[in-house]
Amino acid sequence: MMQNNNTLSGFHIRSKKDEVLKLQWKQKYTWHIPKHLRDVNIQPGDIVAVGKMFAPVLVTEVFREELEETGKRYKRIKKLLERAPHPKKEPERV
Repeated sequence: MMQNNNTLSGFHIRSKKDEVLKLQWKQKYTWHIPKHLRDVNIQPGDIVAVGKMFAPVLVTEVFREELEETGKRYKRIKKLLERAPHPKKEPERV
């Protein structure tokens, strides 16, 4: 059985004016992905909401962590705000 990713790390976004992201890049944070959001398949480059104010965060890494083994606890993300534009694959030519 494939295990879904349950943890992500990234940077807070300070502003998104004129499509230019300004990150708080000095501190990288880690969050827990709740079970109901694991099927969304969050990927690096996506923007998620965290905290009571739904602060935007740029995802840099998504991974599986056995929280029972590590004993770590993270705050949860709230929802997926925006997907990263992934390049479309061109069909192979024969």
